[in-house]
Amino acid sequence: MPIAPQAQRRMWIAYLSGAFGLAATAQINFLVPLRARELGASFDVIGLLVGAGAVAPSLLAVASGAAIDRLDPRRTFVIGTAATAALALLFPFATSYWWFLVLQPLLGIARNLGWLASQTYITGLGTGQQQHGIAGRFTFFTSAGQMAAPALIGAVAQWVGVRWAFLFLAAYAAAFASLGLLLPRPGWGGSPDPRESHGTGVRAALQLLAVRAMQVVLLLSGVRLWITWIYTAFMPAYLVDHGLQPATVGSVLATYGVVASLIAPSTGWWTQRASGPTVAMIGLGCGIIALLIAPHFVTVPLVYLAPALIGVGHGVSLPVLLTIVAGAAPPGKRGVALGLRGAVNQATAAAGPILVGALISSAGAPRGFAIGAAVGAAMLVAAQRRGSAASPHAPS
Repeated sequence: MPIAPQAQRRMWIAYLSGAFGLAATAQINFLVPLRARELGASFDVIGLLVGAGAVAPSLLAVASGAAIDRLDPRRTFVIGTAATAALALLFPFATSYWWFLVLQPLLGIARNLGWLASQTYITGLGTGQQQHGIAGRFTFFTSAGQMAAPALIGAVAQWVGVRWAFLFLAAYAAAFASLGLLLPRPGWGGSPDPRESHGTGVRAALQLLAVRAMQVVLLLSGVRLWITWIYTAFMPAYLVDHGLQPATVGSVLATYGVVASLIAPSTGWWTQRASGPTVAMIGLGCGIIALLIAPHFVTVPLVYLAPALIGVGHGVSLPVLLTIVAGAAPPGKRGVALGLRGAVNQATAAAGPILVGALISSAGAPRGFAIGAAVGAAMLVAAQRRGSAASPHAPS
C-alpha cells in the first residue's frame, strides 16, 4: 500500500511501535531468571521457566496471526500491550518461582500478540523498494528498544530490587498501549480467505509452508531466536554469579541492541550487493560465534564482544525477514504468515532454554553454549540449502 505524503509524519508512530516487542522480551528475559534465582531456582529450572513463557505463544501464534488479520493490527497491538502491562503487575506478588509457570505463558501470549501486530502493521505499508526502507526504520526502533531496555531494567533492578522492577515493565507496556491508540488507520490491504475468516488460520499457514521463501524465513527465524534466547536466558545470571553488578549486566545485554540499531539502516545497502537471505545468514553466523565465546569472556571489556556479534545478526536479519514475508504472503494473510514465523520463534524460544539449561547444569556453561552454537550452525546450513534450491526470482 503506497504511503500518502500527508501520512509520512504519522508513519513514525508506526516505526516506534517496533520498540515494544523485543524490548519487552529483553526485560522479561532479564527479570525472570534473576528473580527466579533470588527465589532459589537452579539453572535447569530457570530454563524451564523461561521456556514456559514461549510454549503457549508458539502454540497460539498462527491463531494470533489469524485474529490480527480479522481484527486489524492496530486494535490487536493495543490489546496485546495492555494485557502485557496488566500481567507484569502480578509478578512482584509471586513469592515462589513455581508461580512463574502460570504467569509466564500468559505474559508470553500477550507480549507476542503485541509484537506480531506491530510487524503485521508495518509489512502492510509501502510497496516494492519502499518496504526495505520501512522495514529498516522499523528495525532501528526495534533495536533501539533492545538497546535501552536491558540497561534501563538493570539500573531499575539495582535501584529498587529485581522483584519491584517488574513495575517498570508494566509501565513500559502501558505506554505502548497508549501509543497504539495514535497509530494511523491504514486502508487495510486484503482480507483473509473466507474459509479462514472464522478459523484459526491453520489452512492458510499450511499453504504458506509450501512457499520456499517462507521455508527460508522460518529456518532463519529459528536460528535468530535460538541464539538470542540462549544468550539472554542464561548470561545475566551467569555474569552475576561471576561478580558483575546488575547494572553492568544490563549494559552488556544492551550492546546487541546498540549494534543492531546502528547496522539496521544499512540493510538496504547490503541487499543491493548480495541476496537478502545471504546477508541474513552472514549476520547470524556472527551470532553463532558469539555463543561459542560468551562463557569465556566474562570480564570488562571483553564481555561486550559476544552481544556485539549478536547485534550484527539482529540488525540485518529482521528487515530481510520482514521484507521476504511481505513479498511471499498475500496481503490478507500477512498476520498468519507472521504468526507462522512467530510459532517457529516461540518453539525455538521454548526449546533453547530448556535444552541448554539442562546442558549447562550437567556439563557447565562453556559446553552448553558450544552445543547450542552447533545446533544453530546446523539450522543455518539447512537454511542455506533451501535458499540455494529456491528460484532466482523468489522474494529476497
